[in-house]
Amino acid sequence: MLQMIRDVLVETVFAGALTALVLGHGVIGLILLAVGGTLLGMALRGHRYMSFGLSR
Repeated sequence: MLQMIRDVLVETVFAGALTALVLGHGVIGLILLAVGGTLLGMALRGHRYMSFGLSR
């Protein structure tokens, strides 16, 4: 369940970034892309803040 919440969080950030870029809000879109990339990297490495207490 917590892994699904993490995945939805990452997808939501990327969806917000793409929406901002399409609507012409380039700075906001680029910031959200950077945040999304950081979250995705943390999730793939199993960082403790993105694992929500789940052990690997």
